[in-house]
Amino acid sequence: MVHLAPSDRLRSAVRTALFGLSLAGACGVSSLAQAAEASQTQQRDWRITSGPLAPALDQLARQGGLNLSFDAASLQGKSTQGVQGRYSSAQALSILLQGSDMQAQQQGDNSFMLMPTLDLGGAMELGATSISSNHLGITTENSGSYTTGAVTIGKMPQSLRRTPQSVTVVTSQRLADQNITNLTSLLEQTPGVVVNLVDSERVQYYSRGYAIDAIQYDGATVAQGSGGGSFVQSDAALIDRAEVLRGATGMLRGAGNPSGTVNLVRKRPTAEFHGQGSVTLGSWDSQRYVADISGPLTETGNVRGRMIAVHDDKEHFQESRKERKEVLYGVLAFDLSEATTLTTGLEWTKLDATGAWGNLPADFDGSPLPFGRSTYLGADWNRWNRSNLQTFAELEHRFDNDWSLKLMAQRTHFELADDGFKQTYMSRARSEDNPTNNPYLMSYQVVEGDGGESLQNNLSATLNGPFELLGRSHELMLGVERIRNDSYASATANVQSGLFDIRDWDPKTSLGNPKIDITAHPVRTRTTQQGAHATWRISLADPLTAIIGARTNWYDYEQENNTRSNGKFSVDNEVVPYAALIYDLNDNFSTYASYTEIFNPQTATDSSGAVLAPVTGEAYETGIKGEFYEGRLNTSLAFFRIYQVGNALDDISGPNPCLPNYTNGYCKIAAGKNRSQGFELEVSGEVLPDWNVGGGFTYNTTQYLKDTTSNTGNAIRTTDPKRMLRLFTSYRLPGELQAWTVGGGVQAQSSIYNRAGAAEASQSGYAVYNALLSYRFDDHYSVQLNANNIFDRKYYRQVAPTATGYYWGDPRNVSLTLRGTF
Repeated sequence: MVHLAPSDRLRSAVRTALFGLSLAGACGVSSLAQAAEASQTQQRDWRITSGPLAPALDQLARQGGLNLSFDAASLQGKSTQGVQGRYSSAQALSILLQGSDMQAQQQGDNSFMLMPTLDLGGAMELGATSISSNHLGITTENSGSYTTGAVTIGKMPQSLRRTPQSVTVVTSQRLADQNITNLTSLLEQTPGVVVNLVDSERVQYYSRGYAIDAIQYDGATVAQGSGGGSFVQSDAALIDRAEVLRGATGMLRGAGNPSGTVNLVRKRPTAEFHGQGSVTLGSWDSQRYVADISGPLTETGNVRGRMIAVHDDKEHFQESRKERKEVLYGVLAFDLSEATTLTTGLEWTKLDATGAWGNLPADFDGSPLPFGRSTYLGADWNRWNRSNLQTFAELEHRFDNDWSLKLMAQRTHFELADDGFKQTYMSRARSEDNPTNNPYLMSYQVVEGDGGESLQNNLSATLNGPFELLGRSHELMLGVERIRNDSYASATANVQSGLFDIRDWDPKTSLGNPKIDITAHPVRTRTTQQGAHATWRISLADPLTAIIGARTNWYDYEQENNTRSNGKFSVDNEVVPYAALIYDLNDNFSTYASYTEIFNPQTATDSSGAVLAPVTGEAYETGIKGEFYEGRLNTSLAFFRIYQVGNALDDISGPNPCLPNYTNGYCKIAAGKNRSQGFELEVSGEVLPDWNVGGGFTYNTTQYLKDTTSNTGNAIRTTDPKRMLRLFTSYRLPGELQAWTVGGGVQAQSSIYNRAGAAEASQSGYAVYNALLSYRFDDHYSVQLNANNIFDRKYYRQVAPTATGYYWGDPRNVSLTLRGTF
């Protein structure tokens, strides 16, 4: 049995107290935090990017005025994750050396000697004056943590505490613990995010009442809604972490909604050889195989590579539905010099799925018809097959004055197979064909598509670094970006397939697979965005930092064969500002306030035929963030308010129909306004040794402030719950049981509803619980059991009073994963 020393018991008690009190947002715990974390060394802000270790050490010595002694030959081929944040010189040096097999021994106040770490019988033998730290780097892989040392979503790496907006990081360890394999599962575990199913394959994500209409890959924006359902989610095996920022993010990505941005950060080659593989077997005949190998390709380590392959094959709890996915990812890193690194890679995914275009029907009053969870009202020959080919290249140069330049190019090609789309779609029988008002009598239509794709190119450059002004150190970032998206939806044709009583429906026999001739041509659309942005982090005083910035945007839209005014238009010099203040209350707590904007072009036209001005969004946020135990635990309490202004409304003073722009209905006027407001409470990281927690509570209300008569005063989206809890925790048992890890979590939300006329579909509040149990045989092999919805709660993921509006949530399911590393 392991007995804690009095000091260890005290530290554990302090951690427990900090965790509980920080969730309540109480600043009164600061004295406890200082007692536990007080440091007698002076701290400063460090901005050292990842790359080769030797130049990073030179940069650290210059920034901190340090004297470092080391054998240059011992650093050949070694790299670092960098240092981002406020630390003492010793702490910064320790972070820089993590994973390098080097240790530092302090010789004087500002003098350190570096030497290889000694390994005696598998245990690290450190000198009495060696420097050690539990600080996290940017990369989350192999950190074992549910938080990170810094996020890169703001173009400049910053700690969560120094980021004046709400940000959630889903780390590599969290992805593994919960067996999360795709973006939808990831965002279902993210505080403040709602997953909306257009159908089984087209999934929308919402934050604070607004759609998240783009995803970023290593900071490069990709629109997932274009290309007629051709978007393919990245597999989680390729992701080091997901950074989810909520609120308006016009500075980061140009046009869009004031909802937020999801940045997926890919895994990169490692400086040391690394290999791992996993096999997962689970409910509904699911099989998943992952192989991952990485390491140096030359003796000096100046060329490194990584390759990840995934095969994922599974059925579904609905009869006759299935999915098969193949993934291949390769990336190379070249150290062109000690200060310059080129990284290039390729990601390819092929996804074959039956799909479900719509789901279970409602009764005439909007309530669900009594169909079980295994019911599938499509055909077993339905298909929705598509692929993603993404290539990228990054060139980063670190100057002697601590500035860095990053150039990035990314090409993304989402594509539906030529014969990859064929779906059944049901609708209610017409009243003349249904004299008895039988709610089970449906008309079927078969729709087939011929291709469909989205080709997106992103080019960007950022330059950032520190400079001195008025005796203080500040930081400036300059950047330019160009994004072009050429897309077209699939050309489709359909045939009617008669009436069916769906109580007798059999997906294998009820409907034959008809031949459909497609004669239509797809409509191509091109959008081009160009932007220039600048951000200045100003050190006003030791505890006070101001951030000011702006982005100027140019937006061009063109739709093939559309000769009306909304077929081709431009938005020029749209300026999006950004401002924030961060005030450090003490070593652990900071308060902040921020103001951000975003704009979103629209194609609606007014009575003169002119395209309406873009919708604008603005977000106000204030809160308090806490950082404990050298950044291994982060907490936040945020209050937010968002306005969206200029939505298109009917111009009832004009003609109806509004010819020639609309064949029916009024012309439009940019006069709408809506609001979203609420608060979020979040915690991530290590609460006690070997106890990780990640999750948060969200309260959010939305309202149309000015809209059509029927909407004014209503919620923007009644299918978004006002209250949501997302929480997961894992604990590695102590002592003789340390090979075991246990965990569990909950996804809970309040009630929702969806109305159409007098019909209403509703879903009461519910909670779904998940569990984890893993056992590590040795340093190389482990086995993990995941159980989701362990109490088999019946609930709907989505409701609507339509013929296809109800989607069952997953029943109880389990998976068993065997992992090996070498």
